[in-house]
Amino acid sequence: MTEEQRIVAWGDELVKLHDGFRRDLADLRSSRAGAMDLRMHCLTFCDALHAHHEGEDNALFPHLGTEHPELAETLTRLRSEHQVVARFMERIRQLLDHEGMEVGEELDRLATELEAHLDYEEEQLVPILNRMLTLPEGV
Repeated sequence: MTEEQRIVAWGDELVKLHDGFRRDLADLRSSRAGAMDLRMHCLTFCDALHAHHEGEDNALFPHLGTEHPELAETLTRLRSEHQVVARFMERIRQLLDHEGMEVGEELDRLATELEAHLDYEEEQLVPILNRMLTLPEGV
């Protein structure tokens, strides 16, 4: 398959996925939903983001590291940022487990960290992903 035959620009697809996470997190932060709805939406968001980061850590990043050794430092930073985001999500889960605990400030902290992470990941990886013809299994 030649570049002209590419059906999907994987980098552009990553941006679309990230934009969905950005929208979902903004909705959570502005939510006036009851505690049960907020809990359900937060947990669903956290599960989806965790699954996305797992796919990157376990499939995409190893593939990119093999194909593009110049990305070693970038991929190390992105993996580290995934761990930071995971800690924020775990803190939110803990707060949600205690009825009446406010998660707004923690959602704000998560948003700041996640936005910076997504922006950096897009800046570094979208051009490379848009040149790829296929993605590895598990992404």
